[in-house]
Amino acid sequence: MDRMEFYYNIICHIDDICTILICAYCCAVWTRPFLDQRKKAWMAGGAYAAVMLVLNYLPWYINNMLAYIIGSLIVFIVMSLIDKKYILQKLFVAITFFCLRWQAFRIVIYVNNEIERLVYQFLTPKNSIHWFFHYFFLTIFGYDIFAFFLLYGAVKCILWSYGQKCEPIDGREFLLLSIPSLLGVVSYGVIRYYSYVYERDVGKSVYNLYGSHNLIMLSFTVLSFVVILATTYVFRQWKTKQEENRQREIFSAQMADLQSHISEAEQLYQDMRNLRHDMGNHLMTLNQLYDQGKYDAARQYTDKLNEKMAKACHDVNSGNPVTDVILSGRKKEMEEKGIAFSCDFHYPMAKAVDSFDISIILNNALSNAIEAIEREKDCLSETPHISLLSDCRKNMYMIEVSNSYRGDLETDPISGLPFTSKTGEGHGFGLASIRHAARKYLGDIEIRKEICEGEECCVLRVMLQIPET
Repeated sequence: MDRMEFYYNIICHIDDICTILICAYCCAVWTRPFLDQRKKAWMAGGAYAAVMLVLNYLPWYINNMLAYIIGSLIVFIVMSLIDKKYILQKLFVAITFFCLRWQAFRIVIYVNNEIERLVYQFLTPKNSIHWFFHYFFLTIFGYDIFAFFLLYGAVKCILWSYGQKCEPIDGREFLLLSIPSLLGVVSYGVIRYYSYVYERDVGKSVYNLYGSHNLIMLSFTVLSFVVILATTYVFRQWKTKQEENRQREIFSAQMADLQSHISEAEQLYQDMRNLRHDMGNHLMTLNQLYDQGKYDAARQYTDKLNEKMAKACHDVNSGNPVTDVILSGRKKEMEEKGIAFSCDFHYPMAKAVDSFDISIILNNALSNAIEAIEREKDCLSETPHISLLSDCRKNMYMIEVSNSYRGDLETDPISGLPFTSKTGEGHGFGLASIRHAARKYLGDIEIRKEICEGEECCVLRVMLQIPET
């Protein structure tokens, strides 16, 4: 081996390592929004780099497409092992990375072919130094650096169009997102196959075909990327509109629920006014019965009057008719389901707070607590309980809801809210509605597991800043 060949080999090895490291770095950038911790993205990128380095220096030949499939598969496996949520989304991430990787480097190859065609006209055939420096600069700057900017830019574009969100996707959404990338993978396999057939039959590399071939393949590669970009953008717009529609459905349901509570409260208070209005007649009737010595009839009349009074009164007195109705209804629901309920809630009467917002907080918080206990009722050895407290200090008002809970509480790193195991329309917006109501008063919510009186509980705290009226 002469000296120049030795130098060429060094540049070739540097190029291989740079290519792998570039792909590994872009892989980490690409996977970061889909994992709950930054270090996990670096683990996925590191695993890709390690596997590709091993495959590159194995003593036997491995087809390029097979090597890239193995690398993408390792990224998917590592992501799934270190973060077991949203597996279909992670599979989409791995497939799309494979496609973006070949598109970026294929564009570089086609562009470099045209550059070489122009440069060859000015290089002296026998000047090995000129050829070496041409190879060095074309490899390091024209290939590696150009490929890095292309792949990094492609990753950033797709992340922008997708919205950089870690979220569950169903099978239909996975197919919608992955079909363009899967077609890109198939296209890469077809290109590799026909390149192999051409080189076998003609004895020349397909990259020696300049002009129309390069232009056609370059256009096809760019178009493949545009299709992926457009698909992810349309998916995000559709997903956003879907979430907005679901939010409107939840809001409409809340409004209907609150209207029902308000109507019930108005009816109960109307009954109270009617009782107060008729109290004189009731007293007159009782006096007449006692004067006539009809004590049994007077006792029966009194029992009926007490029963009517009980129906017209709340067993919860929070200081607000709307919240009274909500708490009374939830208390009755808990009694029917065998859930103990302790309530020390007081409405902030002297504060500038809307009963509509407090009602949203109470309704959703107690509904979530009841559903959580229903899901884990078989795992709870003692009688499950829910506790509701409120505290007001100066302009700070806090509502605390705790319920028996022995499961794991995993939170979404983006929203800070727990992951929901519920499926179907309307699920997953309860806590978001509570947070939205709290932030209207410059507040927020906190959810955590705590030990309350020796029992594991899930505690929701809602903090509001309410100015004095």
